[in-house]
Amino acid sequence: MDCLQIKEGKSLVRVFQAAPQIGKVDIYIDGALVFSGLDFMEFTEYVELEEGEHTVGIYLSGTTENPVINQMLEVDEGQMYTVAVTGNIGDLSLLVIKDYSEKQPSSEYSTFRVIHLSPNAPAVDILVNGETFFEDIGFREGTSYVDVNPGTYNVKLVVSESKDVVFPLRVKLNPDRIYTIYAIGQLGSLGVIQSVDGNTYLCKEA
Repeated sequence: MDCLQIKEGKSLVRVFQAAPQIGKVDIYIDGALVFSGLDFMEFTEYVELEEGEHTVGIYLSGTTENPVINQMLEVDEGQMYTVAVTGNIGDLSLLVIKDYSEKQPSSEYSTFRVIHLSPNAPAVDILVNGETFFEDIGFREGTSYVDVNPGTYNVKLVVSESKDVVFPLRVKLNPDRIYTIYAIGQLGSLGVIQSVDGNTYLCKEA
């Protein structure tokens, strides 16, 4: 990813298709087609939006009527956002996730957070190398960023009530990177996406 810059009066926004039941979608912002054919588990690039309110319409790919989501997005100046398409049919909505522009990567550590986007999975705890890092993360909820030593970690998502493991994984966390780990899909076919957030590549003014 090239160096990203936030211009005066604007923010940077990308869309993540995390709704497992609807497949490819087209994204309209303020009535204009901005992205097409975005499939489940895919991200768009970041695009500039003026600060203020915008209407975001999510349509099944190739259609122009009856959006599956039509929602207002409030954009603050100088920020970065990941806007996730979330839920199952009958409970679809956009989740606006702030990719904090003030957070900076470091050569001394790696940074990550976890966001729960599996529509029918219960609340989970996040264990890292056997240690509980986060507790009781529900659907459409996320953790704050934490800084850790670079390296490879054993991460487990466990049901908060029963402590049953619903997804074990090994993640490599590199220095100079800010990650979000998204839990997606349906319970029984749960998946995880490890994303490098755009604030990793944000150019800071000298």
